[in-house]
Amino acid sequence: MKKTTEILKALADKTRLNILLLLSRQEMAVCELITALNLSQPAVSHHLKILKYAQLVKDTRDSKWIFYSIDDENFFMHTKVLEEFFTSIQENLQKGVQASPIRTSPCLCDELQKKADHKGAEITERSLFEHERA
Repeated sequence: MKKTTEILKALADKTRLNILLLLSRQEMAVCELITALNLSQPAVSHHLKILKYAQLVKDTRDSKWIFYSIDDENFFMHTKVLEEFFTSIQENLQKGVQASPIRTSPCLCDELQKKADHKGAEITERSLFEHERA
């Protein structure tokens, strides 16, 4: 699930989607992306860093130039990860989404809140104890 989250975060921006579309047609240097996207160099570099971290984009150095392209090996793997994720959601939807138990027993919400409050207090006490020992 962590990989799915990383990929979706990287894809959750219009500029990064545009970069991927551009790079799916040809490799590009940062200066070309700056012109194509009408963005500053720091903004383009920021987006490329996120795409590289998600392993959607790779770079190749040629003397003083760095060219960016789709990391096709990882891109196809990511496509499969996302396909599996969305397929599992589709399968759940086809089975039918169950109604929340709160619909028939609203007092469950209070019980759940008490459990959450109790766990939160335990964590806080444990954290304080560990902090005092340090």
